[in-house]
Amino acid sequence: MKRPASPAENGAGAAGCPPREFPLRITIPSFSSLRPVLLAGFLLALLFAGFPPRSGAEEILRIGVEDDYAPFSFPAEGTQAGFDPEIAEALCKAMRRSCTVEPLAFGTLLEKMRRGELDMIVAGLAKNEQRLAYMDFTNSYYHSRSIYLGLPGSVAVSAEGLKGKRVGVQDHTQQEIFLRSHWVNVAEIIRFPTYGQLIDAFCAGQLDAILVDGLSGYEFLQSERGQPFAILDDPLPPDEDLAYAHIGVRKNNSELIEAINEAIVHIKLNGEYDRIVRKYFPFSIY
Repeated sequence: MKRPASPAENGAGAAGCPPREFPLRITIPSFSSLRPVLLAGFLLALLFAGFPPRSGAEEILRIGVEDDYAPFSFPAEGTQAGFDPEIAEALCKAMRRSCTVEPLAFGTLLEKMRRGELDMIVAGLAKNEQRLAYMDFTNSYYHSRSIYLGLPGSVAVSAEGLKGKRVGVQDHTQQEIFLRSHWVNVAEIIRFPTYGQLIDAFCAGQLDAILVDGLSGYEFLQSERGQPFAILDDPLPPDEDLAYAHIGVRKNNSELIEAINEAIVHIKLNGEYDRIVRKYFPFSIY
């Protein structure tokens, strides 16, 4: 933010007139005394006005969200509800951009971004080398931990405990990458195209354990279907690969990334982010 110029000091009077002819002195407040008021006014204007209008016509932003991944994104009463669609809408409003939001299977989201058919993916993406080949990423917009779920006391999360067990995971996710890198020669890793199919197989007794994002896992455990199950071990460590969720952006568009990052800060400062979080989670996720 550029500092406003200091107010100019008034002159002493007309040339040739002695100061004693003008006993009344006018004191103009210094910039330092006005600065808190000016800054407060500026911040209030920024928070509630959003970004300045953009000149010229801009293309509609094509945003993808996951189709069925409660509480992040799920169909409800003929529309797409959830944390991610609402965050996408709030970001578009803050950027003053027109957007379309398309719910898709997770693998389809990645494929459409690879083909250049999406501008943004708002689906809690982990940043990894494979994805960096065809998309860029914003700053993190929430944090989470991954957890193993199963029947209480049924499986120990160790090389011995997982030996020969059927462990389920959603395909194309960072949890799948983790399982393949740690347990591929120990457990039988079963991949599912969608989160819903993973949960269905788990509830049908086809899996001994599953590895899922902790926020969606928490939602499942609170549901009627999740009552028989429990968290099997401590959450995975909060490392960069698994804990930080980003928005994917089409490759080589630094201007859009900068605008989204500014919009993330904007909706956190004006309270919109917290309002959306409270709607879907009973705790902070940032």
